[in-house]
Amino acid sequence: MKPGLPLSISIAGLPGEAETRAVDPRPRIEWAAGLGARFIQLDAALPGIRPRDLDRSARRDLAALLRRLELGLSGLDLWIPPAHFADPARADRAITALVQAVELAGDLTPLAATPGGRPTVSVSLPTNLAEDVRQQLISAAGLRGVAIADHSWPARAGADPASPIGIGVDPAAVILAGLDPAREVGTLASAPASARLCDLSPAGRVPPGEGSLDELSYTVALEVKGYRGPLVLDLRGLPRPQRTARDVLERWTGLGAGS
Repeated sequence: MKPGLPLSISIAGLPGEAETRAVDPRPRIEWAAGLGARFIQLDAALPGIRPRDLDRSARRDLAALLRRLELGLSGLDLWIPPAHFADPARADRAITALVQAVELAGDLTPLAATPGGRPTVSVSLPTNLAEDVRQQLISAAGLRGVAIADHSWPARAGADPASPIGIGVDPAAVILAGLDPAREVGTLASAPASARLCDLSPAGRVPPGEGSLDELSYTVALEVKGYRGPLVLDLRGLPRPQRTARDVLERWTGLGAGS
């Protein structure tokens, strides 16, 4: 049985993001399209894509670029340290950034690659997230028709599949917890809001296929659970992310994924 889930390339973690405050995101987006990717995951923390950097005209331009390149949008990444959401000195800024990312995802909904046209904002939330903050996030996501995928593990999102805050699966985080990603997906009450493709070895994050992840078992488990969105290829922490993206996409296409 071959995996039938297509890949989305996340541009989070590509070189150069930390070295400059003024970044034009277009080369990264065009690079992903040039690989032959059908879907992309944007980095909501990247200058030039950060919601506070984009007025209405800039959001239209971003949408036009994705349409011209024929890239579907799987969602946005926002990797704020989870502790910031519970730190009184940082919580307001973290919550505002997440709500703004939700609003941007909502503005880009026509490009969404997920079933029903609901884009996803991927984030890691703390175990001690205040209930009033959770309700604020639920309200913002529900208003915009956007899903928030909490990639913290063990999974802490609510069991209600209709909730805008759902479970995000990061295989590297699951493996780090000493668990098997395919088995953990099988225990979920419903399909996750988002699922990533990444791998882990004793040395740390490695390209998919070079660590402990059984890709076929993992993707089959997602399909059986009813997941229909793209798998988001996570390049964070890899020494040669561009090469990894090219190699994985070529191999994935050869497997027939997304055909």
